[in-house]
Formats: sequence, structure tokens, C-alpha cells
Amino acid sequence: LGDGPFAFFQVFTHLVIGWPLYLLGVASTGRLAHDGTELEGLADHFRPGSPMFPPKVRGKIFVSTVGVVATLGVIMHLSMTYGFLPVALWYWGPYSFVNAWLVLYTWLQHTD
Repeated sequence: LGDGPFAFFQVFTHLVIGWPLYLLGVASTGRLAHDGTELEGLADHFRPGSPMFPPKVRGKIFVSTVGVVATLGVIMHLSMTYGFLPVALWYWGPYSFVNAWLVLYTWLQHTD
């Protein structure tokens, strides 16, 4: 591929594909559960009963998931009311930029 295209491919896969897969528990969420045992099954960031979280934070995970679902509902409503393009420009653009920096910082912190 060469250095330039390979670098673009790496950045694209980490920022656009890797971040959502990580949140859904499909990509590397770690190997151990909250109690130190080996993780089995799907360990995502949205289910209150996910083995990666201790039982005492299940309420917070539930509230967070309700917030994510409500936000997606509002975004869907706005897209149907004003059209996809304005919502994409006003929401998804800044959202992608902020998450790109978050993923980039984390990626650089965990690589040598």
C-alpha cells in the first residue's frame, strides 16, 4: 500500500470503524471482567448487566443508555424534520471530530 495510503487506512479503521465496534463490545474491550475473571460472551458499554461493569454502577449504565437512545431519537426526528444534510453538518461533523481526538489520544497512549 505504501506509507501514505496505509496511514490513512489505519486512521480510518481506528476512528470510523474501530470506535463504534469498541463501544458495541465487538472489538477489544479487554480480557477481564470487573471482578478479575475472564470475560465470556459480549461485554459492551450499553447493557447494565455487562460483565465489564460491577453491579453497583448498573443504574448509571442504564441511565446512560437511555440518554444515548433518547439522543439518537432526537437526531432521527431532526433528520426527518430538517433533512439529513443539516443534521449531518451540525451534529455528526462535530461529533466525529471530537471522537476522532478522543480515539487518537487513546490510541497514541496505548502504542509505543
